[in-house]
Amino acid sequence: MRRLLLTAVCCALLPGLCGCAVWRGMASLVRPSPQTAEIRPAPAPGLIPPDPAAVVDRLYARAADAIRVRDYALALEVLQVAAVRAPADVRVLNAQAVIYDKLGRFDLSARYYARALAADPGSAIVAHNMAYSARLSGQAGADHGPLLAGGPPDGAVVAAGGASEGTR
Repeated sequence: MRRLLLTAVCCALLPGLCGCAVWRGMASLVRPSPQTAEIRPAPAPGLIPPDPAAVVDRLYARAADAIRVRDYALALEVLQVAAVRAPADVRVLNAQAVIYDKLGRFDLSARYYARALAADPGSAIVAHNMAYSARLSGQAGADHGPLLAGGPPDGAVVAAGGASEGTR
């Protein structure tokens, strides 16, 4: 009888004591609540963050290597990362335009050449590559400037015989 009375009292009092901190503490001992861990990045001691320009230089060099082996998808991915880090870098914009030229997407290459020219209006390489792109797309005649950027200077175009025009 005593046991029955104790059980009845506990059942009557238990719902009223559910908000009690003591009961919550006891419940957490039986069934612990999940712990949330906060992860914060901590700089490594003695580690100097990389120079942003050096990062873009490495990305550009990696893209140039990918272009040389004709892996244009990788080159575009790397150049997009570089463009996020340096949106006005003429080399990156010009390289993206060159890739689109190689893929036959002259509409996209024209956009990137225009952005590169806006970033550096005096860039001879961009101007030469734009002329080359126009020739590739069939939009230009034969008298629109040198064929390739970075080639021999004007007046020293190498002829089929191997001698330059200035040395004949």
